[in-house]
Amino acid sequence: MDFTEELALRDALMESAKALRDHHLHQASKWSAEALNGMKPLTEEQRFALYQKRSQKNASEDSSHSFLPKTTPDCQLQRFYDMDKMTLASSYFACKEFDRCSAVLKGCKSDTAIFLRLYSLYLSGERKRDLDSGAVLSENDKNLQNPNLSDISKQLSQLTDASSGRLADPFLLYLAGVIALCSKDVSRAREFLYQSLTLYPFNWGCWKELLSSLTNFNDASTFLLRFSRNSRFTESKCYKVMLLFFEIIIHQEFFQTSSEVVNDLQFLEELFPSFSFVKVQQALVSYNALDYVTAENIFDSVLVADPLRLDDMDTYSNILYVMEKKSKLAFLAQHTLRVDPLRSETCCVVANYYSLKFDHQKAIMYYKRALALNKKCLSAWTLMGHEFVELKNSHAAIESYRRAVDANNKDFRAWYGLGQAYEVLDMNLYSLYYYQRACALRPMDKRMWQAIGNCSEKLNEYEDAIKSYKKALSVSTEVDPVIMYKLANLYEEKGDVKNVKYYMLECLKEEEVEGATDETSKARLWLAKHEMEMENWQHAYNYASELMHGTSHDIEEARAIVREAGERLREQKAD
Repeated sequence: MDFTEELALRDALMESAKALRDHHLHQASKWSAEALNGMKPLTEEQRFALYQKRSQKNASEDSSHSFLPKTTPDCQLQRFYDMDKMTLASSYFACKEFDRCSAVLKGCKSDTAIFLRLYSLYLSGERKRDLDSGAVLSENDKNLQNPNLSDISKQLSQLTDASSGRLADPFLLYLAGVIALCSKDVSRAREFLYQSLTLYPFNWGCWKELLSSLTNFNDASTFLLRFSRNSRFTESKCYKVMLLFFEIIIHQEFFQTSSEVVNDLQFLEELFPSFSFVKVQQALVSYNALDYVTAENIFDSVLVADPLRLDDMDTYSNILYVMEKKSKLAFLAQHTLRVDPLRSETCCVVANYYSLKFDHQKAIMYYKRALALNKKCLSAWTLMGHEFVELKNSHAAIESYRRAVDANNKDFRAWYGLGQAYEVLDMNLYSLYYYQRACALRPMDKRMWQAIGNCSEKLNEYEDAIKSYKKALSVSTEVDPVIMYKLANLYEEKGDVKNVKYYMLECLKEEEVEGATDETSKARLWLAKHEMEMENWQHAYNYASELMHGTSHDIEEARAIVREAGERLREQKAD
């Protein structure tokens, strides 16, 4: 982007931060403001030139460079008439008196007033639903719906009919999308959100709602293609930047990695060198590629640059948990508790710390607290399921994982967790189904294919198990002796000695790289027995004599082969 385009992007982000704040969409406003402040800093001369340009624009009341939809004189007049009530309603909203806010705005006709009235009614319903649901995992904590949804939906339909069958305000379209999504009308929700973003793409909350409505990568790719063909997104560089952000989070959400995503992130980093969100996306690319060291280093830099930022710190704690860095995780838990103990991210960090200490009851307590503070903290359901698995409470684990997939069916960890929980209960058909769902979301992960192979093997579906294990080997950069040994056993069940020997030899080769393991030792013993049957005494002797690792029974068996093969070799020499 050239300097003029960067200035246009600055203006767009500045305008969106203010417009979103006026509509009380504070999270989206924060994102725009952070993006604005994350851009390359201007020189003194550039800042002064920008000041003069904005002063001239304000003096002439020029709205030609605004990205907000143009308002008619009638709309402006209506906003003026509603100004006093809007001021009072905004005060009530700030005090979280949502019902009073909605009541005050009855009769107001401006788009902003109608949006705030319906949005406060929606938030009031959300709060009532949370109160009625009770404690996390209680009997009432399921399938409760916002009681105001039907009323809001009806009023939005009336507004649509009054506007010749189509809403023209991007914020009302956004709200219509949210309501349709809560009502499980996904196709209508997507259409409303798409229309909202076409009119005004700088509402980050709208992009996130659209992402939550997409169930698979094919649907997401279809929407990306639809946006890329939209003339507004092809003609404006600022629109393209917002679409680029959306494209990146789609790839992150569906665990799709590519060089294109890495290149896009590099472009955004050049444009937003101080924007923590971009750095976190880079960390997530490394995290999903299992490059924990790089991900940890990036999160370290984010924490140093903005030590009071708690967003995504729960993901950072997941990385430290996997790396078993107990002292660093303890520091992060203490730090987040000092910053804000009532944030869901803080509770997840503390829960991970207790989990690493094997204090699973306390970990569950903090995950429940995270969900009580923020019902949208979806990863807490999955992580709580893991804790119940550790406590051998399969039924509670299954319920937690089910809540996780109900809230976000794109979380492969929850599907995988369901598979594990049912496998513990020896319900292998159920387990296989859930592993297949996890694999569909994460097809390049060796663990998914290995789990499917293991379940197929238990169900005596040997052909499917062989295909799954081979796929696991093909998607992995490293050769796994465990999979090689399992493949050999499966071919032995089928009576295919040639393939058994091939995979036993492949398994044994890994002994040179990783050293002796249970699998390589068993492969060595099988090869020794096989060579004895084939009367290849020297090969049998060599295999058996080098077996130093394994059970006492295996070692004794190998010694017996050494003695017998040695005797046969001596007899051959004597002859």
